Amino acid sequence: MGTENPFRVPEGYFDNFAERFMAQLPEQPVAGPVLKPSTPTLYRRLRPLLYAAAFLLVAVLSVTVYLNRSASDEQEQLAVATTETQLPADNYFEEATEYAMLDNYDIYMCLASE
Repeated sequence: MGTENPFRVPEGYFDNFAERFMAQLPEQPVAGPVLKPSTPTLYRRLRPLLYAAAFLLVAVLSVTVYLNRSASDEQEQLAVATTETQLPADNYFEEATEYAMLDNYDIYMCLASE
């Protein structure tokens, strides 16, 4: 429980440590076997082209979906805007004629006099 290290290294252990270590290593030949580079397979050669084709397909489909969605959104907004502009005017005219108790004949007479 103190600050003293209980482990000791024998005297002169590191003096010729490198020579002893190298002597214990097994002998290996200096020149290793010559490896021939393997020829790439057809799939490995065409893989970049397959990746490019897949990317192009995804890009074209994404643009097509985006353009169709925006076109349908514009048509929907136009339909909603047209419906909103026509309905209140028609409702107002009907309410005004009912309030004034005008029938079709009175409306025709009013328009013909102008």
